[in-house]
Amino acid sequence: MHCYIEFAKYPKWQTRELETSLKKQKKTIDESPGRATNDPSDASSVRTDATSIHTDALEHEKRPDGVKKDKRGKADENACKLSLETVWAAKQEKDEIKEAARNARYAQQFELRKEEIALRKKEDARNEREDARRQFELDERVMLIDTLVV
Repeated sequence: MHCYIEFAKYPKWQTRELETSLKKQKKTIDESPGRATNDPSDASSVRTDATSIHTDALEHEKRPDGVKKDKRGKADENACKLSLETVWAAKQEKDEIKEAARNARYAQQFELRKEEIALRKKEDARNEREDARRQFELDERVMLIDTLVV
């Protein structure tokens, strides 16, 4: 009966104790004839005051909710709305983080493009100077050619 010791404090087991106390008892040899009866009204009148007080306390005590009732409570619309709101808030945060990362990548690409354009301009300017120098050398050679020999 070690289980009973553990569960004795729960209302279900306390009512069970009362039900078993109302059962008809075995007859013994030295029992008086007034105590052994099959009438349930007499059996309730035989109960002790402690048992009746205990029964009154149990009648007013509320049993704890069962598993099904807990599940029904969890499946309530408010719980769904709250979970939907939390999921939506998490999605918004992720979207903001993604947007910030995307903007950072775009800014980095923009800076790289600026550097690339600046390098191209420098290279174009250098190439133009080189072409101008070559043209100048060619023009100078043409000017310095001795035309008398021809």
